[in-house]
Amino acid sequence: MLITPFLSFGQEINSEGWPIPDLSGLTPYSITIENADDVEKMVEKFYTPGGGHVARISGNGKVYAYAVDTDRQPPIDYLLLDPDGSGRFTLKFRSGDLYLVPEWVSH
Repeated sequence: MLITPFLSFGQEINSEGWPIPDLSGLTPYSITIENADDVEKMVEKFYTPGGGHVARISGNGKVYAYAVDTDRQPPIDYLLLDPDGSGRFTLKFRSGDLYLVPEWVSH
């Protein structure tokens, strides 16, 4: 689990929430699960019809982030994060920005 400062200089905020990727009809090509700090973190990776891929990231069964990459080549393009469990992904991070798993995920 990535435990690093929550805020970063590259972060963008959209109080209405950024649109999340539509994963309906897609099947994950990779699923990884790890336990850290009392959180079971699962990363499900999906190929997109446009030639990219998306990772849906959850902790304890709660989706808190999506990592989006349009060309399947590192680094990712951006990461969307739900900081408060509202279902709105209001924070957008650039590749290489640091973030913290939101506290609401472990409760």
